[in-house]
Amino acid sequence: MAEMAMEQALKELIVERLFLDIEPGAIEDDVELAEYGVDSFLLLELIVAIEEMFAVKFEQADITSETLKSVATLAALVRGKQQA
Repeated sequence: MAEMAMEQALKELIVERLFLDIEPGAIEDDVELAEYGVDSFLLLELIVAIEEMFAVKFEQADITSETLKSVATLAALVRGKQQA
């Protein structure tokens, strides 16, 4: 998947699955998801959605505050899983 395509897909997934009242395009890649109202409960939902959408499986060790911080860090995590 192309670099920007994955980020865009993640933004759309975040807005749709977490019912955020913003446009996907308003989410910046490097801004912490917490800035958009995403809390730890919503992150759990997001992890499940990402695993479904991208056909990846996260291990417990993959799920850290650093890897779940922003669209950019999530995209890097998914790309790493897809290449494994």
